[in-house]
Order: sequence, then C-alpha cells, then structure tokens
Amino acid sequence: MDRAQSGLVALCVGAMAAMVVTGLTEGEGPSPQAGAKVVSVAATVATLTTAPEPTPEPEPVSLDGVAPSVRRGVLVHDLGSGAELFAERPDEPFPTASVVKLLIALDVLDRGVASVRDVTRMLAASSDPVANRLWRPAIPRRWAAEIGLTGLVPPDDPNQWGGTRMTARDVVAVYRYVLASPHADVIVPALEAATPSGEDGVDQTFGIPDAAADRRWAVKQGWACCYDGLRVLNTTGVVDGRYVVAVLTGHDRSTGHPRAAASVTELVAALTPLFVAS
Repeated sequence: MDRAQSGLVALCVGAMAAMVVTGLTEGEGPSPQAGAKVVSVAATVATLTTAPEPTPEPEPVSLDGVAPSVRRGVLVHDLGSGAELFAERPDEPFPTASVVKLLIALDVLDRGVASVRDVTRMLAASSDPVANRLWRPAIPRRWAAEIGLTGLVPPDDPNQWGGTRMTARDVVAVYRYVLASPHADVIVPALEAATPSGEDGVDQTFGIPDAAADRRWAVKQGWACCYDGLRVLNTTGVVDGRYVVAVLTGHDRSTGHPRAAASVTELVAALTPLFVAS
C-alpha cells in the first residue's frame, strides 16, 4: 500500500468517520441534490483495509472509434490495487477550466482563509465568483511542488485560473492527494453534492454523472470556450470510492456544449467496464 492509499485509510477511519455521523454543520454547505450519488465512506474503508474477495479482471476497453474527432487525455486509476487501468495520452497538458478549483480548495483550506460554505459552493455549484475571490497566482506552482504535478503549466495570464494546464495523470494525483488530506472531509462531500447545473446555468452532468449514473460518484467538472481555439470539457472524479477517473477534452469551437457533452459522456461510457464491483 503506497503513501496515498495509507493516508486515505487513516483519514477515512478517523476524520471522515466522524463526518458520516455528524455531517456538515448546518448552513455550511448545500445538501446533495436529488439524485446525487453519495460515496459510501464505509465502502471505501472496506475496499482498502480488508483483503477483498477475488473479483473478475476488468474487461478490456478501447476508445478506438469513440468520439474520434475529440482531442483527449484519459486516465483511470484503481485506488485498491494502485494500477492504472486505462491510459490514453495521460501526459498531455489540457486547460483545466474549473477542475483547478480542486487546487484552490486545497490552498484556502490549508491556509485557513475560507469557509466551508464558500469551498462547497465553489466545488458543488462550480461557482466562478467564489473562485475569483479565493484565487491567488501562487496556487499552481505551490501545489505542483507539493503534490508532484510534473505536467502542470500555470496560466499565461496569472489572473485567469481556468487557463492552468494539467495532464490526466496530474489530475489523478490531485484526487489521490485530496483523499489522503485532512481537508477531504470538506472537499469530498462537496464533490458528492455536485449540482445538475453550474452557477452559470451550464449543465454539468456530462461525463461521469451521466455515464456512471448507477454508480456512486464524486466529481469536479470543467468547461470553457475557448482555450487554444478549442471548447474545453473535462469530467473528473471518483467512482464507487475506488476508481479515480480523469477525462480531459478539447473540441472544435464550433461544437456546441450539448454535442461536446454527449461526446464526453460517450467516452466515459466506454470506460465503465473497468469499474468492477468489489
């Protein structure tokens, strides 16, 4: 068991177990929306701390022919085994858009300069006004060094947080760090409570929430038009408390959000055979 997994076990047994009993303080953040999938902390602990019964090997998957015109970087990591189950261009940097809000959340919680309410709103409803207020240009380099994000590139304009670039492998590393951090008891419930639309009114159910609708998930989505002349749609998160998924995509700017979102959902749907029940 590596450092990230052992940290996650300790966190889940201690601080996150208390979270299950008490929940967030009333008024500190939104309740999960109707239909939202809540990750079972107990199931995660069981997966990572006990010798699981033998499970079938994941079915082989391929993205050949799936959304062929979409530029993408993809990685699926199994927290239980530590294995990378699927990778396609996992070291190619993509604009993160709102996925970088995970780093903003880590930064402000670590420095004790933001409320649970603000962090939850920024993550669950993908609030740009909150992110604008909490952002500081030092965040990308600070957390790249802390987590070891070798592909991270700070935004060209230091005030435009969405222009931060990360690889799919970087994003998976961020999730593993979050899960093992003392701030997971704030960040994870916010990701579980992702709202159907962002505060800007844009649908954020594409990708993981739609393709893995029958699974438990916690997600951070990202969307923007345009970076590098491309419409950006990213779906990232944890499925069934075990599988960390990062699908970063760029679409021709003439492609509307609904069509681009459908392509991202199609990509994740092709990956779902990897999510073997344990």
